[in-house]
Amino acid sequence: MSADAMITVPGVDRIRTRDPNNHLHCRKGQLLAYVGSRTTWSDLLMYGALGTTSAIYRHCYLRGGDRWAFDTPYVTDDDLRLLGFEVFQAGTVDLARFESGLAEFLAAGQPVFFYAPRHHFPYWLEFMRRVGTLPEEYEFLHSYLLCGASPTDVLLVDNIADDHEFFRTTVPWDVLRDGYAREPERWFTGCATVRQVSAPDRDGFEAAYRAFLDRFRDDFEVYDAVADHLVTDRASVTATYRAPGVNSLALLAGSRTLFCRFLAHTGHGEPVRAAYTRIAQLATVLSDRVSAFQEGLPAPSADRIRRGLTHLRGCEQRAARLLKDEAATLPQLLPAAVSSR
Repeated sequence: MSADAMITVPGVDRIRTRDPNNHLHCRKGQLLAYVGSRTTWSDLLMYGALGTTSAIYRHCYLRGGDRWAFDTPYVTDDDLRLLGFEVFQAGTVDLARFESGLAEFLAAGQPVFFYAPRHHFPYWLEFMRRVGTLPEEYEFLHSYLLCGASPTDVLLVDNIADDHEFFRTTVPWDVLRDGYAREPERWFTGCATVRQVSAPDRDGFEAAYRAFLDRFRDDFEVYDAVADHLVTDRASVTATYRAPGVNSLALLAGSRTLFCRFLAHTGHGEPVRAAYTRIAQLATVLSDRVSAFQEGLPAPSADRIRRGLTHLRGCEQRAARLLKDEAATLPQLLPAAVSSR
């Protein structure tokens, strides 16, 4: 390799966000963006995105968790295998092993994922200062998607732009080496790579979706929790992105948006698709309104937001019944043939 040559995985320009609501854990968002650049059928991963709001309630209100720490029941390793991708986990490695093995994976067209502290990367420091991240959170770990390397630099693909879109950034190897020297125990953890090995398993997704519908139960009580805590959250939570209501609505809007993408590939009729399109739109609007209310920006009143939450809960309940009733009558829910790009 010449001094300035960079090995880059194919199609890196096609890696785009599949999560416009920015609600997924960073690693899952990266995996989804990557596999979406490789196959037109990545939306099949979203059959479980409807999820259960009880889990969101427990995570955000009972545990005080952020949206990005929520373990979504979609974009899982098992479902990635159904899509035709294998994820290989290497765990924690040292710098020497990371450097020596990287070129082999990149030459095979496979990106490499790893965790490292955010504050070791200048572009992350600039972003956190700009958006008002709490100083005590600067040192949190982040998953990095590495798609290229030369003897002097690595190519990272990240999504901390203002519109949450993925962009490419070149980082000197010295940033990684210096960071590792400072905190070796927190670098190159959760290392992994992914490769496409087959076409999607349509029958597997059909069975997985039907099993999901069979066990789906939800009373959507999270909407009541957000309504009940609107005012107290604003008075007690200093950072908007930490508020339970803000995180809950972001998770709801994000999951419903992705579930709509899955429905587009199914045999469900227009009434079901239209119902969930409307739910995703309303959830996104309410997510923006709750965030603005929490931050003290111009926003509808608490009572108006509460009425919107009550209305959305009713929409969810009606749509869920319609979804399950229709699925029970359809002999086949997914297209008969699935081909990969």
